[in-house]
This record gives sequence, C-alpha cells and structure tokens, in this order.
Amino acid sequence: MTYKKMGLIIIIIVLVFVSSLFIYKKVTIVNYHPTAYESELIKYFKEVALQSEHGDYINKIIKWRKPMLLYVIKDKAYKEQMVAIKKAIEGINYLATDGFKIELTEDPKKGNTFLYLCSREKVAELAPNFYKKFTDDVDIDISGYADMEFYWNNHNIYKASIYVDPQDPIDIQESIILEEITQSIGLPYDPESHPNSIFYEHKAVEGIKIYKYSELDKDIIKLLYHARMKPGINEKEVENVIKRILKNKEIKLSGN
Repeated sequence: MTYKKMGLIIIIIVLVFVSSLFIYKKVTIVNYHPTAYESELIKYFKEVALQSEHGDYINKIIKWRKPMLLYVIKDKAYKEQMVAIKKAIEGINYLATDGFKIELTEDPKKGNTFLYLCSREKVAELAPNFYKKFTDDVDIDISGYADMEFYWNNHNIYKASIYVDPQDPIDIQESIILEEITQSIGLPYDPESHPNSIFYEHKAVEGIKIYKYSELDKDIIKLLYHARMKPGINEKEVENVIKRILKNKEIKLSGN
C-alpha cells in the first residue's frame, strides 16, 4: 500500500469518526429549558427510577416490555383489598402510553407477577427466596415489599413479587397495595423529599396513608411508560429523553 493510499484511508476514518460524533450529539443533546415544575419532575424521576432501596440496580432504567400478568395469592376473599388492587391496575394502565398494561390472571401458570396477600408462613412455603429478601435482608418489620427481576443484558423486567401484610388495618393495606404495585413496574426507590408522593420514604413512621398518586407520581409513570424511554439507558440519556418528550409536548403533564 502506498503512503498516498494510506493517508487517504486515515482521512476517511477520521471523517467518519467526526461525523458519527456529530450525529450522536445531534440525536442525544436536546436544547430545551424546563420549567420549574419540569425540572423538579426530571430530578424526582431520576431518584425514583434510577436508585433502589434494596437490590443491585445499576443506575439504568428497568421496565416491562410485555404485559404484567398479576396473580394474587390469598387465603381469604379479601374483597376490599381486591378492589384496591384493581384500582391500582386501572390507574397505571391509564397513564402508560407505550402499550404496557397490567392484567389480573386467575391462572398461576400464566402469571409473571405474584402478589402475596397471605401469612408470612405461606410466603415462606411458596417463595422462600422472596421471603428471605423481606425478612432476613430487611431490618424492620414491614407491611409491604416489592421485588423485581430483570435481564441484565437488556434491563427488561420479566418477573415481580409483591407482599402485602393482610394483618394490617385495611387503610394501611390499601396504601401499601398502591405503592408496591407501582414500584413493581420499575420505580423502586423511596425518596424523602415529597410527603404527598406514593413513594415517600417515611409514610409508615409518620402515619401517612396515601390512596392516590400525586401529580409528580402520575407524570413519573407517564414518562417511564412512554415509547421513548428505553430500558438500559443511563442518567444522562434519561434526562435527554425527558427533555425531548417535554419539548415536543408528547405527554400532557398532570402538574405544571
């Protein structure tokens, strides 16, 4: 190969590299200045979606890419609890816009999410590994717990397990049901910053019961289950995705 040809090849490689950098920046960097509410939403979304109370989450989005089929394991009818479960499902299905939905199933073989509304002894018998997570690995006596399993190669959730203590008063159970079902869709963290949020860390300690989403909660779910929000993207990519969604007015925000 002559020096002239080698030099030409090097120039072409450099041009391709520079062009790819330009295209990358053009695609990912969004020139948008969020409002005060939108800035708070971006910050809160990154807290709730990219951090975790327990487990090995790696600062990336995890979410379902197929329907979540929820099977409830219970030892009684628990009519009030089932009403709360159905209400939580309806709320999430209404807010998601990327095709995701939660469905109740009466066939455990079809379920990919299991909500244990029964004694801890029953959970230990049926799901010992899940039982260990909210007993041995947690220092406090809890009323509810959600655990998600996802593929590390694509960050798609493929299974979730939820525990709700049926011995608690029904008003506490209703609040826990909404929180844990919501966390099982890929929103694992409980921040301390918003006492009116379903994700608020100190609800139990402060005696706060929440039966509906705050405006921020609704918008977080809308963003997570928007078609642009891909599993596996990191914090910087998340912020750019949200800014693009907001800039193009692709969702109607609940807050302002």
